[in-house]
Amino acid sequence: MKLVSLLPSATEIVAKLGLEKNLAGVSHECDYPESVASLPKLTSSSINTKSSSADIHQSVMEVMKNAVSVYDLDVELLKSLQPDFIITQDICDVCAVSFEQVEQACQKVLDKNTRIISLKPKRLNDVWDDVQNVADQLSVSEKAREFREDVERRSHEIKTREKNGSKPKVLTIEWIDPIYIGGMWLPEMIDIVGGEVCLAKSGIPAPVVNKEDLEKIEPDVVVVKPCGYKLDQTLKELELLRQQMPDWKKAPRVYLIDGNSYFNRPGPRILDSLEILAYCTHPNLFPEFGERYAKSIIELDKE
Repeated sequence: MKLVSLLPSATEIVAKLGLEKNLAGVSHECDYPESVASLPKLTSSSINTKSSSADIHQSVMEVMKNAVSVYDLDVELLKSLQPDFIITQDICDVCAVSFEQVEQACQKVLDKNTRIISLKPKRLNDVWDDVQNVADQLSVSEKAREFREDVERRSHEIKTREKNGSKPKVLTIEWIDPIYIGGMWLPEMIDIVGGEVCLAKSGIPAPVVNKEDLEKIEPDVVVVKPCGYKLDQTLKELELLRQQMPDWKKAPRVYLIDGNSYFNRPGPRILDSLEILAYCTHPNLFPEFGERYAKSIIELDKE
């Protein structure tokens, strides 16, 4: 069985199901587990992802305005691989190759027996259901059930420990310029760890907010985890973050998180993200999570 994954979360799902050895190709953004780095890359981006968040946002808006795809798919490479399954997404043309691109490529160069598995998570249960769906189609259903048991166990442990704690207001930042608030599955995650959601609604894409709205929130906890940004890239925009959120020092705790690895990839590591969020929300209740994910968390000194 030969598999192609066109987005990082799908690659992580495949690996979690024990099918990493079946991967014949991945997207240019797939970087976990590290062993997939040597696989052929079927996609590329027209956006310079190393530039500032403002420049990236502007570039994406220009591309979308001109009805051009943000991503390119290497159709000839896909043809040479002739996969049995392609795992892609149908929710965000800015996040990965569009479903339409994949469909057109399949019709053009692949055997009719090639099957497309499309992921479309909006809420937390959708993420877990996608793992089960992929497992079912790849005939490893039991692996997904084992993972779901782990989800239930670790989620229950968090809920049990925090149920008598305070309920701090938690603001999660998905993009820095302009400011996007974490939506989709993030509000449910905040609820599970015992926090109060600010502005965002479950299942709804990240809303853009202005400085005036941010000033009204007065959060207790701010979690900054820009989509696709590793910690070093987020640190480079720290001054910009201060400009965008002039009252950020009023929040008792502000954390920077590796947004490339956690929170923004709707796959198995969303469960790890839940534990990171639990620590950020209630550090005294979940100190072990702070230690476990220490390399991916920076608590800002606001002096």
